[in-house]
Amino acid sequence: MREVRDRALFDLDDGPVTPSNRADLTATTRLLNVLLASLVVSSLQYEQHALVVRAPLARPLAELLFAGADRDRGDARLVATRIRQLGCVGDYDPQHLSPRSQVAFRAFPDGDVVGIVTQNLVGVRILVQTLQEAVRWIGDDDPTTRRLLERLLEAKETQADELSAQSAQQAATGRPGARPGT
Repeated sequence: MREVRDRALFDLDDGPVTPSNRADLTATTRLLNVLLASLVVSSLQYEQHALVVRAPLARPLAELLFAGADRDRGDARLVATRIRQLGCVGDYDPQHLSPRSQVAFRAFPDGDVVGIVTQNLVGVRILVQTLQEAVRWIGDDDPTTRRLLERLLEAKETQADELSAQSAQQAATGRPGARPGT
């Protein structure tokens, strides 16, 4: 027990990063900044898409997209907080966000509902794959970051389910946001 205490007292300026954290902090921070950029770009895309969906029948879709934007902003904040805990700063510089993001921003100024749903579903699936790979890469080297990534992964899988259901509803009814049979 004394050994654990001695290690905890070593390099107090490192905050929560203790000698038992075996992660390559530079590479982990780089990975987290890619996720941060992807989440910020995704949130902006959700927001823009929600604002161009105008039809009264598409209100449920707009609400789903606004909720997705809010979730992604919250998730980005969690990632930026973890980057800070690791001793670095999350990079929110607009010049770096788009090039670093795994999610490509695509606007639909004409309100193409099918295109909007498809683009957001593709974006969230990219985030799911990115998070799966990140969880595997982190492994046991940084349990706190891994748990954060696993929580984000679970949330993104839920978002993918919601968007997939929205896509299926559109296909079944031909109307955005409509429920099958209405």
